[in-house]
Amino acid sequence: MKTIYKTRWILLAGILGLLVISSCTKEFQNYNTDPSKVTKQQAEGDFQYIGSFFPDMEQNIFSTVDYIYQIQQNLNADIFSGYMMSPDDGFGPNNTNYFMRSDWNAQAFDLGNQHIMNNWKQVKNYARPQDQHFVAIALILKVEAMHRITDLYGPIPYSQYGTNNFFVPYDSQQAIYTRFFAELDTAVTTLSAYVKANPGVKPFKPYDLVYGGDYTEWLKFANTLRLRLAMRIVYADAQTAQAQAEKAVADPNGLLSVATDDAYINMVNGVTYQNPLWNITNAYGDVSMSAAMKSIIEGYKDTRETAYFDISAYDGKYEGIRQGQNITTPVYAGFSLLNVNATTPLRIFAASESYFLRAEGALRGWNMGGGTAQSFYEEGVALAFKEQSLAMPPGYLTDNTDVAAPYVDPTNSSNNVPAGSPYLNNITIAWNAGDTFEHNLQRIITQKWIAIYPDGQEAWSDFRRTGYPKLFPVVVNNSGGSIITADFVKRIPFAADEDQNNPKGVATGVTALGGPDNGGTRLWWDKNPLVP
Repeated sequence: MKTIYKTRWILLAGILGLLVISSCTKEFQNYNTDPSKVTKQQAEGDFQYIGSFFPDMEQNIFSTVDYIYQIQQNLNADIFSGYMMSPDDGFGPNNTNYFMRSDWNAQAFDLGNQHIMNNWKQVKNYARPQDQHFVAIALILKVEAMHRITDLYGPIPYSQYGTNNFFVPYDSQQAIYTRFFAELDTAVTTLSAYVKANPGVKPFKPYDLVYGGDYTEWLKFANTLRLRLAMRIVYADAQTAQAQAEKAVADPNGLLSVATDDAYINMVNGVTYQNPLWNITNAYGDVSMSAAMKSIIEGYKDTRETAYFDISAYDGKYEGIRQGQNITTPVYAGFSLLNVNATTPLRIFAASESYFLRAEGALRGWNMGGGTAQSFYEEGVALAFKEQSLAMPPGYLTDNTDVAAPYVDPTNSSNNVPAGSPYLNNITIAWNAGDTFEHNLQRIITQKWIAIYPDGQEAWSDFRRTGYPKLFPVVVNNSGGSIITADFVKRIPFAADEDQNNPKGVATGVTALGGPDNGGTRLWWDKNPLVP
């Protein structure tokens, strides 16, 4: 593991060094330079003049490259969500124990600018009037990718990306979300009209790694994305949240609703990759099952544990690692790795999520389209098992006894989380119509959390928004007081190289953030009064 670790980080340090050296000019040009003019040759052929930009966009919603994915998402959101923890004893103080490393925290920001915003801009500028259906797909991909970026940092450059300004101001997160909804409006209107006029036609097929160019699936994706974003802002702007959620559900194009609607980055059209989590967990040995996941999934006797994780080499059981330790010895190296293969495609959206979103909407009294909070909740659980090709255990949905199990660290009892701890996720599975709003919300979010694994970015956003499922606080807090242990981490700081490339822009971002640029400042939508 040490040889792999050293080689990988020497390589990564070189790459990051090149990014820092080049970004002083490259990133600023990305913000402020119009794309080169389209040539006549580019405009000919089977949409090749714009189609080639899309595979790169799709593969960078989260990167399919292991060392990029690792610092884009795995060593922050995948761990902050309670899904995973690193056993690596060579990292030192780092994000997992709230020492927010600037060399890690720039990756998601850079990826969004270089691979999402830049490609979207080129598609927008190059597209002919008759090819606006391609622009619609670019808009959906842009919203899907960039909502993940703003949900990491808060304010980011968005509306003025690519303008010829001396500096690029950061948009407030509220303004960005408003723009997201407007962009989804444009995309859905454009694609709906195209599908109606050209039924069954798939011009996007040669460039689409997700749905094989099927615009009807992309319309479902856009509607479900709108529903997700609507629920995200419910504590910041309840009126808009309800209006957008009901709009998503009412759209005749529908939502992602069956397992075949799941969105994956498929290895098609000549594109192949190794699942980044396979390398990170197997080759690098840098990520394993977390203690919180073991507590919840084993407390519920949930068979999805077998689909998600491997038996540990340590003791032949499933073993998870308590989050936020200063790990200095390889004691956890044998704990449960992730059950993923090199050829496992990355999933970017689970259809089961739509049912949990509708369950929450119905719980809030919104019109979620012919169902109840209970019916949507139970459909979501059932579909989540199907998505893993597993039969739901008999009596799972009627289990009104089991809750999360106490956690026992077989190597260090000081990491234990005993019965009665306020950090154990003490909610049963069976729906209880007579229970409190908060208890039923906890049920929904807990099952959603299990279902959408391994997307730690989305799970962490839900945890910040609702406080569910209950997770274990870090053992060691190296934030220097900027993050309160019992409150958990709220965001990652702005990319450090922006202080050199776009300092006036960063200043607008800090103003829009409304607090210090550290991991303890809440995002705009993080306004639930019950969440510390």
